[in-house]
Amino acid sequence: MSINNVALIGGTGTLGAPVLKALKASEFNIFVVNRQTSRSVYPRTQVITVPDDLNVDGIAQALKEKEIDALVITIAGSHVESQKKLIDAAFKAGVKRIIPAEFGSCDSADEKTNEILPLMKGKKDVRDYLLSLEGMQREDGSKFTWTSLVTGHFFDYGLTCGLLKFDVKDRKAYILDGGKIKFSGSNLDFIGKAVIKILEKPAETANKLLYVHSSYVTQLELLEALENATGDKFKRIDQDSEEELKVARPKMLSGDREAREEVVAVWGVVASDWKEKEGFANTLLGLQEDDLDETVQKVVAELR
Repeated sequence: MSINNVALIGGTGTLGAPVLKALKASEFNIFVVNRQTSRSVYPRTQVITVPDDLNVDGIAQALKEKEIDALVITIAGSHVESQKKLIDAAFKAGVKRIIPAEFGSCDSADEKTNEILPLMKGKKDVRDYLLSLEGMQREDGSKFTWTSLVTGHFFDYGLTCGLLKFDVKDRKAYILDGGKIKFSGSNLDFIGKAVIKILEKPAETANKLLYVHSSYVTQLELLEALENATGDKFKRIDQDSEEELKVARPKMLSGDREAREEVVAVWGVVASDWKEKEGFANTLLGLQEDDLDETVQKVVAELR
């Protein structure tokens, strides 16, 4: 299987923008899928315009006309029905590889995670849908394949917005369960590299759930790096993850978005260790972990 023409949808988002940047720097021929009424602009990029309602036949025709080999989806993972429409269109158009909007902080293949964070069930639903199409024969005899990528917390981005339980601007560290739990996270440009590697290795990555990380640290290691980079002592606030979840989960289940972010933040630290997990793919994809101090220094400089 060879992949040449790659389309991305969601190219202006937190993840979509760096993934698009990586794709444009690659050897692939890149297109962006954009809805008719979208105000997003993509300079010097080929654009495929599709109906606002993601009409399956309309998208399929557009993808087929451009002979798209792979579709990368970086819209919000919670948009399950939209993803299913895109998948149906890709299947109908003869697209060879789908990378769905898995990514993210937590493992949707883990039953405990889906219990704690129902948001993840939508990602599992999409992956199950891909599995249901995996063995189906298409009219042209081509194979339909998928790769889901789990990245852990968006690491550099997470340092700017509290996702990793650090308030860098106010020099506060919210340390969970003693701060010695190893967790996996990935810088945004690293995720872009991982997507490229998947597309460059289509046979090795076909129909797989893969885990990657650019950082594998404890909160205490991260705290030390932050204090070194800023030259300041952070105020340490110790927290118990179970107690934090007891407070935040009921609010999340009643629709509180800030509480949902808190649950994601906590669970993404205490239950996101990919190192020994089946499907850990740094070696398969030829990816190296980033230097923690360099990452932290860059983020601190950007926040000044």
